[in-house]
Amino acid sequence: MFEITSYLDLPSALVIDLTTLLLCVVVLLRYGRLAHSHPAIIYLLFHLLVVPTRLIAVMNGAPTLFGGYEYFFEAVREGELVRAALLADLALAIMTVAWIRASTVENKNRSPHPQRIGTEAVTLSQRHIWLVVAFSFPIGIVGFLLIGNLPGFEKQIDLGEWQESSWISITMTWAGLALLALIYWYGFRWWLTIPVAVYLSLMAIQGYHRFRVVIPVLLMLQIYLDRRGKKWPPVIAVVGIVAGILIFFPLKTIGRMTQAGASLNEISQSSSELIKDAMVGQAADQEVLDQLASSLTLIDQAGKFYYGATYLVLLTSPIPKQVWPDKPGLADYQKDFSTPSRPMGEMGMIMTFIGEFYINFGYLGIVVMSYLTAYWLARGYFRAYRSDYSSVARFVYLLIACNLIQVYRDGLMSIVVYTMVNMMPLTIIVLLHLVWPVRRAERLVPGHHRASY
Repeated sequence: MFEITSYLDLPSALVIDLTTLLLCVVVLLRYGRLAHSHPAIIYLLFHLLVVPTRLIAVMNGAPTLFGGYEYFFEAVREGELVRAALLADLALAIMTVAWIRASTVENKNRSPHPQRIGTEAVTLSQRHIWLVVAFSFPIGIVGFLLIGNLPGFEKQIDLGEWQESSWISITMTWAGLALLALIYWYGFRWWLTIPVAVYLSLMAIQGYHRFRVVIPVLLMLQIYLDRRGKKWPPVIAVVGIVAGILIFFPLKTIGRMTQAGASLNEISQSSSELIKDAMVGQAADQEVLDQLASSLTLIDQAGKFYYGATYLVLLTSPIPKQVWPDKPGLADYQKDFSTPSRPMGEMGMIMTFIGEFYINFGYLGIVVMSYLTAYWLARGYFRAYRSDYSSVARFVYLLIACNLIQVYRDGLMSIVVYTMVNMMPLTIIVLLHLVWPVRRAERLVPGHHRASY
């Protein structure tokens, strides 16, 4: 791979990337049976924001990762970016093949009696949903009062070493997740929409963990489209999505300045500057490709593959650090290859799912794991949309789909971390249906059966 990248520069890599992206989009639109929640849609958006926009930004003078601090660190080089971009293109091409294959298999396996599919599937139960809501909503309120930040209010309770426990911090989102469960069942009623808007506003001003705003918004968009049987969002929703992407970049700053008591004018000015940087590809959050490039180089220098051992940490992750202070962290493997000149592990950087596949299984891992991941996500998508909106299968898939941006960004472990942990009340709803399944044709949306994507 290094031999290939030595003959290519950034403009060449950009041409290859845009050509690959265009071909994959055309082929997927023709054969992939895409719709708003298909796993390819989120990935195409992720790839567009991470690869070509970053290459263009660096070509226009944006510094690479660690650039400008060469006295202390080693800046990512052009050849490393080219290599990372080519591997991203390889992953995109492989995943496109997998998505088309899944579509082909779905066509062959399509039932000749589609009217039977929804009634045979496990159906969501109103009782199960309300049971979880009644349990999680008050815990979420208490959790936010213990952990959350409100401007002008100081927390009166100190939990000591447990104040930083993930088991405590995740509860602050439970009230909002309980409301999302009710929105899935009842739709966007005013008595649910207003509290959710308040919840998202409070999460937005925390100054950290932007996914606690982004993921619920994505889930609500998918619920809205599915309840109305729409394949694609309307134009006004697309405008909102673009605006949301732009607001994402200054969201941490907005939260921190709000906590510090800054004026609206100060927050607006600072946010405008960050959005301007994002529009020219110079925001810190747009260095994902750089972080992948740096990871690939450091992994090669370390000369070690893990062969799936990085996933074993999920077995010990439920144990609180207060009980086991030295328990392995989810990203400890990054510290194994980090160096003083590129302290990626210490700085909490990412390596995307491509880097995760590479550190475990090398180049072969990128090919095989990218194919398997894309294929089974697509099979799950088609299974969900062969079932009614009221089915547990659809509910489960949407929980995964709204988190896919984190999976592509952070790796496969995010399916567990973000779906099962950070959305725990919604996962408990699913588990209840596995233990006490309900099999009846109970339609949540009158006249809406299964999708024909």
